[in-house]
Amino acid sequence: MYEQPKTVPAHRHAPVRAHNSSLHAQNQQPPGSGTAANTVGAQLTGHLAALHAATAAVRRATVEPARQAELDAALEQIAARISALSPTAAVIRSEAAHDQAKPPEELHEHAHALAGRLLVVAAARQDTATAMLACRRMDAHAAALQAAGRATG
Repeated sequence: MYEQPKTVPAHRHAPVRAHNSSLHAQNQQPPGSGTAANTVGAQLTGHLAALHAATAAVRRATVEPARQAELDAALEQIAARISALSPTAAVIRSEAAHDQAKPPEELHEHAHALAGRLLVVAAARQDTATAMLACRRMDAHAAALQAAGRATG
């Protein structure tokens, strides 16, 4: 009288296939060697080099020995960070004549802006050491601008 309905199994197993992990290993790159990581690293090195050049311009425009010493130390820190991030990159030392015509306040504003950009890129890369360096440079340039009577914005 009563027939049980014919049921289809809830799930069917796919045939077992051999897994060849050596094929996947050939296509994988080591962690951190992807093109996105290289691009961000190159951006970080480029921003550091730009900050180094701007800081050097501020150093050339500075006449106070105490400020010169502080800027020399900052230049060494920036160069050391560039070397740590990219041992093959050389810090380009430019003696730009057009920077000497600018007032020191403009040079500080430019360096402050570059340090801010460096901070953004360092944060994106999660590079704490570079982010801290950028913050210190922003603070130093902001203090110099405040002493000169100009606010950063």
